[in-house]
Amino acid sequence: MDVHVPPREVDLMDLSPFEQGTDGAVFRVLREHDPLHWNDEPDGPGFWSVTRYDDVRTVASDYEAFTAAEGTQIKSRRAEGGGERSIHHLDPPRHGQLRKIVIPYVRPARIRSLESDIVTVIDELLDDTVGAGEFDFVGRIAAQLPLVMIGRLLGAPVEDCPHLLRWTNQMASEDPDYSEGPQTAAKARDEIFAYFRSLEAQRHACPADDLVSVLGAAQVNGIPLSRGQLDAYYLIIMVAGNETTRNLLSGAMVTLNDHPDQWALVRREPERIPALVEELVRWVSPVLSMRRTATRDLPLHGRTVRAGDKVVMWYCSANRDERVFPSADRFIADRSPNEHMGFGWGVHACLGAHLARLEARLFLSRLIERNLTVDLHGDPARLSSNFFRGIKRLPVTISERPR
Repeated sequence: MDVHVPPREVDLMDLSPFEQGTDGAVFRVLREHDPLHWNDEPDGPGFWSVTRYDDVRTVASDYEAFTAAEGTQIKSRRAEGGGERSIHHLDPPRHGQLRKIVIPYVRPARIRSLESDIVTVIDELLDDTVGAGEFDFVGRIAAQLPLVMIGRLLGAPVEDCPHLLRWTNQMASEDPDYSEGPQTAAKARDEIFAYFRSLEAQRHACPADDLVSVLGAAQVNGIPLSRGQLDAYYLIIMVAGNETTRNLLSGAMVTLNDHPDQWALVRREPERIPALVEELVRWVSPVLSMRRTATRDLPLHGRTVRAGDKVVMWYCSANRDERVFPSADRFIADRSPNEHMGFGWGVHACLGAHLARLEARLFLSRLIERNLTVDLHGDPARLSSNFFRGIKRLPVTISERPR
């Protein structure tokens, strides 16, 4: 989009800048000239957009003024069974009661125990693709690594991963490559629920060390989780756990190819990989936005957000805010400090952030340790979405570098 388009004419329901990877110019205009931007919706009441870092953090932190209970996407796509809400759509204290059930399974110490398993999966994926000619990085690697690991955490057999991938795609986006409309997501939702209910029945008979067993046995205030709560939990773990890492890994390959000097720096000094991962999360911003609903009238930037208004937090814009990140539009592999919001902020910060970081860190480490290079052979096919920063297809080759 032309950066000279008046801010009032910016329409964030137009998905073309996201699909073309040019949305950065749009948000630069909004941050500078219209930090509380009103957007009409063709089939909805419209919404406010906050695009500056401090404003996004304020909205994300104040769950009393900005509730998640009315939906977390611009157009609500809540798809839980039995009328129950997932943790995604709950405010404290109920949110915390449900969240703490799985926290022991996603703590750093627990996630680190998966390191050897993750490396094994990465090496298997690389063994299948190194020197094999051109292939789709998303389908063969970026989608597979988080899928296998989330499946393992949940207790889903590896042979079921293709079904989990299809359901994730259909639930996470209305991109025409994956969806024929709302009915596609509804059908996928029902298939997910049926699948996990079957898995749950197996675990009741024979418990295992996985999240399906944990959730099936969990209680809140002495009361087992309801059918709808279980369905919603499985759904959010599967979709959120896969999408973020898939988008981060595929976005990382594009970014590192675009910034070979920064990748060369880390190759020479692999101890910089953790910092590189944080900068990749900031730069890619795998989750573009989340929304809240105002619970009362609130003044902001000389305007009034009314009770009941939708307010969208644009994490991708906050992560490029020049007020917080020096040279925000430069990719700096060892940027420090780097307090990005790529995994959200506040009580709803991403549960799987530690796993996503570890998967990305280990994948980049194995590329360096095995002396491999990933070369792009065409432009990425980007997801048509203002929710996830996704890549649908990315043609690459992986080969050994000359020593």
